[in-house]
Amino acid sequence: MEIPDKTAKKVRPFFLNFFQKLSDNLNTLINAPVECTITDVALLRGEEDLSDLFESETSVTYTLEDGLHTGDMHLVMDAAAAIGLSGLMMMLPQAVVQKTVKTREYTDEIREGFHEVANQIVGSLNDRVEEKLAGGHLFVEAVEHVGIGAVSATLDPTVTYLDIGMDVKVSDFRSASAHWLFSRGLANALLKLDIPGSPEELAREAAQAGVVEEEVKPAEVVPEAKPVPDDFQFDANVSDYLARSTRIELPNPDEPGGVRVVMTLPPFALNENEEVMRAVTAAFQEGRRYVGVDRQGTLIRVVSPSDLRRIMGAFYGSKAVTPREKALLNLPVGKLNETQKLVTITPKGTIEQAADLLKTNNLFALPVVNGSGVLRGFVPIHAVIEYFRKRA
Repeated sequence: MEIPDKTAKKVRPFFLNFFQKLSDNLNTLINAPVECTITDVALLRGEEDLSDLFESETSVTYTLEDGLHTGDMHLVMDAAAAIGLSGLMMMLPQAVVQKTVKTREYTDEIREGFHEVANQIVGSLNDRVEEKLAGGHLFVEAVEHVGIGAVSATLDPTVTYLDIGMDVKVSDFRSASAHWLFSRGLANALLKLDIPGSPEELAREAAQAGVVEEEVKPAEVVPEAKPVPDDFQFDANVSDYLARSTRIELPNPDEPGGVRVVMTLPPFALNENEEVMRAVTAAFQEGRRYVGVDRQGTLIRVVSPSDLRRIMGAFYGSKAVTPREKALLNLPVGKLNETQKLVTITPKGTIEQAADLLKTNNLFALPVVNGSGVLRGFVPIHAVIEYFRKRA
């Protein structure tokens, strides 16, 4: 998303001053030179924007503004900078820290050290927050190490984030990147901005403010529900129904089997033993938005283009494939996202259930499987949004 010049100009002075103070505080904390330099200001929203921040291993600090409850803040830092700061914070020998930065080995000791570093960094920002936002206060909710192939689960793709890019240089290590992501509510309150929100954000704000009143409708005669087949096959005609239908023609959100109307992406699955390269071809040459991974016909996980981009690397296709990239592309696709929690819905499900599962699990697409676990299609979040837009 493009950020208005007026907004960027208002944001930069605040962070230029803060980064100077942060550099001084970190210098004192780890007894080594640290330079924090602002690089860019942007607005981010959606899976594509957020996934670009996670092309390498990162350490993520998730912080809530728990004084006025205006929103949250994430600090997404390249693992190299996080490891360097943590190692020096734990007073590890310089040679050990250099080796750990080079190998990006994220040990329990480094994890413990970064949690303390995160508290100190957020503490520095808190001084400015409490000065600018009466009653505001930041609290570190969680610190996590995010590997290649994952995006922090605490980021919400429906939220608009103010992104402050930063370069961090720790001691004599190479400069690394970091991003401060302020949710729209916190950014607007703290910096007196007027960042426009997504339809989902505006609807949530209206509901929280009590603006949305429940419409009183006369009692309706509900016809007896027809049995919904459990083994419904993806049908392009049914998937097109959402695009051409009107409000009156659409099923109710709680109607069993209604999920078929928002199941707009056809199924595509690879056996877990097929190579990652086959998934890359499917996603970027054949246009498969989501790739199922099955074991003996039963869906076990889902791979998205964002997952594959992290494997491919930022410069894939523009230069010769490195040995590491080649090894990753030759891996069985079943090795990707092995810790993924598989969330599904059956063809008998309702649109309301699909929306709840997408929101609760921070998903961009929900696989539809039959009673035997066979993939029948995907419910993308944009189809659910379009459904409720037409129903409004």
